[in-house]
Amino acid sequence: MPPPDEPPPGLARERTGLAWERQALAFWTLAAVTLGIAALRNAPALLVASAALVGVGVGVWFTGRRAYTRDAVQAQPGALALIALATALAALVAAVVVVVRL
Repeated sequence: MPPPDEPPPGLARERTGLAWERQALAFWTLAAVTLGIAALRNAPALLVASAALVGVGVGVWFTGRRAYTRDAVQAQPGALALIALATALAALVAAVVVVVRL
């Protein structure tokens, strides 16, 4: 029996899965905002960026589901690198949209 001051072992896995789902929701929200800007400014090039953000969100969501179904929380350096790269690319797209004023 674990000591009373330690959280149950399943909570870390659940928190990890929820964090991945929140990150996926953030990418989907950014995709929706990008889609709205594309519609308002008649900028079809932003449709590609919106679709890419939806795809990244789906990938992040599946990664989170996989992390949640594992027996224990494990380090995922490849997944972390993917999230960092996707976030940097989303920021780059946002900077280009602001500079070009699409």
